[in-house]
Amino acid sequence: MKFAIKRFKGFWNQFKRSKRGMIGLIVIAFFCIIAIFAPLIAPYEPIDPQLGEGEYPANGAYGIKIAEDLCKPAWYKYLPFISRGQTKITEKFYSKIKIYPELGNYTVQVFRREGEKNATSSTLLLSHRVASIEEIKAIYLNGTSQIIPESDWTIPRSGEIDRLREIQLKGIYPNNTIFEVTYLTGVDLIENIKVVEDHKFTSEESFNQWICSTNSTDPANPKINYNTEDGYVTKKGDNRGCIEIVYQKSSSKPVEVTIEKPFEYPYYEPPKSFFIHTSIKVEGASTVKLRTLFIRKEEAKEIPYLLKEIPIMSSGSYNHKSGSFSSDADIVARNIKARPPQDRIFASPGNYTFALQVIIDPKVVTDPEGTVKVYLDNVDCMIYGNTFGLLGTDNGIPFPRDLFSLLVYGSRVSLFVGVLTAIFSTVIGLFLGLISGYMGGIVDEIIMRFADLLLVLPTLPLFIVLVVSLQTVTGYVSMWNIIIILTLFGWMSFARSVRSMVLSLRERTFIEAAKAAGAGKFHIINRHILPNVFALVYITLATSVPSAIITEASLSWLGLGDPLLPSWGKILYDFQSSMIAVSKGLTEYWFWVFPACIAIATLATAFILVGYALDEILNPRLRERR
Repeated sequence: MKFAIKRFKGFWNQFKRSKRGMIGLIVIAFFCIIAIFAPLIAPYEPIDPQLGEGEYPANGAYGIKIAEDLCKPAWYKYLPFISRGQTKITEKFYSKIKIYPELGNYTVQVFRREGEKNATSSTLLLSHRVASIEEIKAIYLNGTSQIIPESDWTIPRSGEIDRLREIQLKGIYPNNTIFEVTYLTGVDLIENIKVVEDHKFTSEESFNQWICSTNSTDPANPKINYNTEDGYVTKKGDNRGCIEIVYQKSSSKPVEVTIEKPFEYPYYEPPKSFFIHTSIKVEGASTVKLRTLFIRKEEAKEIPYLLKEIPIMSSGSYNHKSGSFSSDADIVARNIKARPPQDRIFASPGNYTFALQVIIDPKVVTDPEGTVKVYLDNVDCMIYGNTFGLLGTDNGIPFPRDLFSLLVYGSRVSLFVGVLTAIFSTVIGLFLGLISGYMGGIVDEIIMRFADLLLVLPTLPLFIVLVVSLQTVTGYVSMWNIIIILTLFGWMSFARSVRSMVLSLRERTFIEAAKAAGAGKFHIINRHILPNVFALVYITLATSVPSAIITEASLSWLGLGDPLLPSWGKILYDFQSSMIAVSKGLTEYWFWVFPACIAIATLATAFILVGYALDEILNPRLRERR
């Protein structure tokens, strides 16, 4: 043991002198720390991340999404060249005329925005809400241009619903006409806003954050209290707190009870979406009405926006309601008279209020004593912006993924696959190389010819065929399948190197002396040959890891990896499948693809640097040259 420790100290003193070896070791240690402590470093699950899983009964066992899809990194707000506030934007559209002979040569003009692939819309779909149109210019194929007068275009409506991000052109223009639309809008980088901090009302302090009011002339009827016993329990052991409304029938006029949660919306651009959840239980009345509202405060007046009004039936248990503008698009858009509705609700930064109204009609009171009790719990409101986290989000459905969490957890997969594949293939190559070199004869011929056969096969196409075959047969490819495939086709070169060294060693005099002393084949291989070839094992282990990492990333990039495994190659595959590079350009979403590419290249290079350093120390020829 003392000799082993002394030998390791001597090796470490030599290794420390290699700058590239130390750089590689530090990089590998950095990725190992990230891989080990990934759950502490990454804030969200890499696959299907959810907020409050199981805490929103209307969603069943699921939670809510952590952010909207295709969000930019949150640190974009610190970049000085990012526009914020009222901004003038010019967007280009390309027209195409479609004629339908089966409909009597019915002609339709469709448009596509610059950067998009296909023309599918009959209106000019703008990327932001229109505050005012500055100019619409038509540029024809012959190079001439024309300012389209205001009488020849309009912002379309569906009934009473305004489409504040579209422009409808009147008339048909020549094919391939280019339209330049210049308009004023609000542009901003919006972070998520959780309006309700404690939606489960776990304490009375959470209840006190709400402003409660009623239209009743009797200040003591109805009563709005904090109830510690009758809340909805989403998980075993949860606090049972809730809001309790107690109404005693005293007149024939309906009573409105309003609970409000003020918040500030500091952004010039509307949010991408919003989500609202409510659990409500009714006792003593056949039905009550539940209204959900946003209220915008402008100077001395308040502008209410009714999102939905829902009748709640008395069923003896909680009714759970949730939704957003996307899932309830028709209802909310019809009530707000705008699509998407947040364009009108959050038209400007300012002070807002999220409100719930409970309307109790005395005519539907069923309790003999005229007492109605309404319980409110799990009241939450989440406003989703267009920025999130350190690297933004992808376009995962239904739960967009945090790209930083994917990158962190991907280090686990790359290290695990790379190191295990290198160990397994090196062990196999070492064993077969020793046997082949020392035994010789027919054993040597069989092993080496089999190795030659595998060496001439094109590896990546072969891996693709094998993985596709596994998918076809089993319907699933796990990480262990990939490790086994990489191991079975990764031992041949090392086995040939070991064999060549053994052929030289077995003719040495100390081997002849061991034979003369009566040593057996296993003893000679284990005690005399193996220690002399073991320096090659360390070097091969270090240099085999990069090829395994890159091959695994290549297979995942081609969609042949484990779909439930957060690997760096899967990040590249998801980016490729999203067609973002085609529709919006690579530079706009560089943070999705470049960090994974850099991580793969950096980790692979680190192992190669360590391998070079080991080769300089353990290779006698290089050591003499130095």
